[in-house]
Amino acid sequence: MKKQVKFIFAAVTLFLGTTLSASALPLAQPELAAAEQKATVDLMKMERDARCKQVLVTAMVNGQPMRMMLDTGASHTVLHDESAAKLKNAAWIDTSHIVFKGNSTQRPKMLIAALEVGPGVSPQHPVIVVSLAAVRSMMAEKIDGIVGMDLLGSLPFTFDLRNNELYWGAPGKGSLVPISGERDVFGRLFAKLKCGGNDFSLLLDTGSSVTRVFKKDWKPGVAGEITAHIGDVDTASRQKMTEGNPGKIEIAPGVELKEVSPLICDETEHAILGMDALEGSALVHLPSETSPHGAFFIIR
Repeated sequence: MKKQVKFIFAAVTLFLGTTLSASALPLAQPELAAAEQKATVDLMKMERDARCKQVLVTAMVNGQPMRMMLDTGASHTVLHDESAAKLKNAAWIDTSHIVFKGNSTQRPKMLIAALEVGPGVSPQHPVIVVSLAAVRSMMAEKIDGIVGMDLLGSLPFTFDLRNNELYWGAPGKGSLVPISGERDVFGRLFAKLKCGGNDFSLLLDTGSSVTRVFKKDWKPGVAGEITAHIGDVDTASRQKMTEGNPGKIEIAPGVELKEVSPLICDETEHAILGMDALEGSALVHLPSETSPHGAFFIIR
């Protein structure tokens, strides 16, 4: 049995070892023609990739439309290097003094750009620039970049995968149940979950099409070996992977997700709650006065 798997930049913890002040850096103004271009772009529309099922939007970067993936597992917003090279009025940053950490072998570049994503506007936003060629090879649509929690943390959105309704803003109906867990400094949520009476945590990662769980945490047990198509920020390849027996994950008290057969990973890898587990449920994120990164909910 073949199983197509995708975990993208969301699975890579990438952060800066120095503090970067965007307000201290110059930003060229987009050309006036960009206003006419924007008028033809629906910034509020969300769609899903036909192959890997991540949520895609069209954003404006320095007044230019770019196709972006909404990724709750990504710490930072990222542009594909070829897309960034075509960007007008980009203010590139000297990164020689910046320490990047993560499991990517690439040496990122950075720029400051004006971003418009859904209802959100960030006039001077630091953006990571790397090659997303491996990511793009996995997807049906060749994205220009990834919107991470540095932007998503302040925006309201609803992924109602029960009814295939994706939109910016809060849901008009349904009971919102908070998803508990630990937040890292970037606002990413490591959700507290249960399966088979066992408690464990997974990174809530809408950039991943497949859930990955440590063997010790998956009480339904191991099913066997499969061939999987694996992609990350650096490479895409076919690998032999171990699949878990089907099981239902409780994401909040009294709320179970659909039955899923996760990939079993070792503890040198990232344990992830992916889009396969979220199918058939409704994920909501809302800004919060008490948290700089907002709060996640599931609709009961």
